[in-house]
Amino acid sequence: MATPSLSDEERLKRKNVIEGCLRDGFVPMGSPGGKSSVEEGARRLGYRRGSVHSWIISEESLKSVGKKNFVPDWTIYQKPVPVGPEKIERPAPSVDERIRERRLEQEVAALKKHTKELLDQVIALQDVRGTVMQLSDALEAPAIIRPMPGSKKGGKRTAILHISDVHAGEAVDLYEMDGLNSYNGEIYKARMNRLFQKAASLLTEHWSGDPVEEIVICLGGDMIDGNLREESRRGGAMPVVESAKMISELTAGGMQFLREQVGVPMRVYTSPGNHSRLTVRPHVNEGAIDNWDVMISWSIEKILGKQDWAKFYYTGSGEALYNVYGWWFLLQHGHEGVGGSGGLYGPVYKQVRGMYKTHSTYARRGRGFHYVLEGHNHTSVKIPFGFANGSVVGFNPFAARLLKADPAPASQNLLIVEERLGVIAWYEIFLGVPEEGTLYEPPVIEEGRLGKPVMRVRAGKG
Repeated sequence: MATPSLSDEERLKRKNVIEGCLRDGFVPMGSPGGKSSVEEGARRLGYRRGSVHSWIISEESLKSVGKKNFVPDWTIYQKPVPVGPEKIERPAPSVDERIRERRLEQEVAALKKHTKELLDQVIALQDVRGTVMQLSDALEAPAIIRPMPGSKKGGKRTAILHISDVHAGEAVDLYEMDGLNSYNGEIYKARMNRLFQKAASLLTEHWSGDPVEEIVICLGGDMIDGNLREESRRGGAMPVVESAKMISELTAGGMQFLREQVGVPMRVYTSPGNHSRLTVRPHVNEGAIDNWDVMISWSIEKILGKQDWAKFYYTGSGEALYNVYGWWFLLQHGHEGVGGSGGLYGPVYKQVRGMYKTHSTYARRGRGFHYVLEGHNHTSVKIPFGFANGSVVGFNPFAARLLKADPAPASQNLLIVEERLGVIAWYEIFLGVPEEGTLYEPPVIEEGRLGKPVMRVRAGKG
């Protein structure tokens, strides 16, 4: 046997490292189970496993012929003795415990029996379904029925912007309304601006598909508060003439804004309201002509001048019947033919009665139509007979105290008419902001909160 090329010092070092691995629980070379001490020793020495393995074989050869060797002492490795769980001495169960255990065993057995009976019933039903009704395959593998892709190109569309019950000139005091709503000259200017801005936004940046072909402007009456009641002259935001001038200028400017933003022609129809009449009591004869709302519409037409994109239409009856793609609309203010507060059901009941009567009388004249557009009740709602508009003034003392009406916020309607389907969209454009009353605040999740009334002491009051 050739003399090993490694020094005795290196050979001893290797022996000691491998014996250390044996003490740490790594198995001897050639023993099954666990990680090899030779492999771990090579890792600790930083050598290749094959190099250490060859060195041990060489040392074993020297040992077999009785020469000096450095074979590791494999007996150092001690096989770990498995430790079993400690036996816990438990006291013998009492009679009550054994009775409870037996009851549980009986309940479990009963449940297992019941489960088997239910499974047998399911199997029987499946057999009936599969063999008699032949539905098994269809129910076990249902088909996914997807809709066919629709055409992205819709029909022609027209927008109808309903403007009514502006009540320009009315003053609504925040204190009198317990903080719910307020209204004055500056607020009604701001709300009219928001109306035209939001309408333009809905018809442009929030619009999908081909643009609308036309905008129909419905001036639905009560554009000013007027002198309908004696109290209208008290604490008003501005005189009647000034109110009429201001609302004419604001509406004309809003129409020009829509023209610039949307770029389509407009039709304008007018239906005068009860607040704009020139008499103390309503007059039937010429009542729809001798009215501030008609004068306001003329003023708007005069301000805009001769425009090829804006056409104004008037009727002697004060009710405008017009069509869009063959869909017929009747514009009226809403005070005609029905009075009262609507009783328990409120304004919606009045609107249902009024629109139904209007449909009936026009049908008997041979001039039936599809939708009524009306205001007057300051409540925006869609019913089978048509669409009722909200108001720009919003909830006021008359509605709050005399009518005990629902606190409707300031809003106006925008309708979209499709040539084949009729009215396909109804937008209620809200006009108020939180600074104008708590009706326009977002909901606050706060336990115990009942609102935020404005509390103040009037000048001169103790």
